[in-house]
Amino acid sequence: MGRNQTKPQTVEEAKQKLRATSQQLDYLAPVKKHPVASVGAAFVAGMLIRKVGIGSFPPSLLSIGFQLLKKL
Repeated sequence: MGRNQTKPQTVEEAKQKLRATSQQLDYLAPVKKHPVASVGAAFVAGMLIRKVGIGSFPPSLLSIGFQLLKKL
């Protein structure tokens, strides 16, 4: 493929490379950036799932949920 990556020579080098890469990724960054909106979206999603039921999520509510997630 198109990648030119050097392979680490030792296990320690591989561990250091993995730790450096994993520290760069922050999966909770949107939640940390907008905590109130995240809690509100989770609360509304929980209410909708409880009211509608997990298997019968109407497409209109699903699209509203996607729109809310895009705003985070």
